Amino acid sequence: MTPSWLEAHASYIDSSRTITPDQLTFNAGSIDHPVLLKVPIIPTGVCKDSTPLTVEITVANDISIGQGSDSDIGYGVSDGTRFIGFFTTDKGNYGNQSPCYGMEGVSGSTLTSTRYEPNKPKPSESFYPGQFVFTLKLDERWGSCYTAHDGGFVRTAGYNNRLTLSKGLTLEVYKEDKIERVGIRYIKVTIKRNA
Repeated sequence: MTPSWLEAHASYIDSSRTITPDQLTFNAGSIDHPVLLKVPIIPTGVCKDSTPLTVEITVANDISIGQGSDSDIGYGVSDGTRFIGFFTTDKGNYGNQSPCYGMEGVSGSTLTSTRYEPNKPKPSESFYPGQFVFTLKLDERWGSCYTAHDGGFVRTAGYNNRLTLSKGLTLEVYKEDKIERVGIRYIKVTIKRNA
């Protein structure tokens, strides 16, 4: 999903954006925890609530922004009510936090009732990778995040909430604070039905 594809297919996209062929950039805004982007990926009524699905989300963030600016971003999926996913931090947080860790909350114009998984352990390397791979096992309420740190750094997460898949599924992106700047180069979503 390129920046122009995301802009064309979004059911919601924040007005603070600028777009080039290579990047979708969201600038500082006026509220904390705002939704930046919502893209429908499964329509209402296609899945049963019990359908065993795995969603894999691969994202590439702008490395220069992640290395030098406040740029904390949450990626995940929602049934329109609940959101589950992962929070990614910028390099400024790597002194005491993991580059990614699980998060869930109530979906909307802002993410509310947010619960974060513990933000440790942290990798020994502190470069900003840019690319993250998130795997969400929706029927198991479990997920993982992978980065290139330490030859392959993995964080797992357990979620309290289970999504109601019959309501459909939407890719959602949030940022942490209003002052933050976010640069997204691409997002790839793969959905598999578990055996």
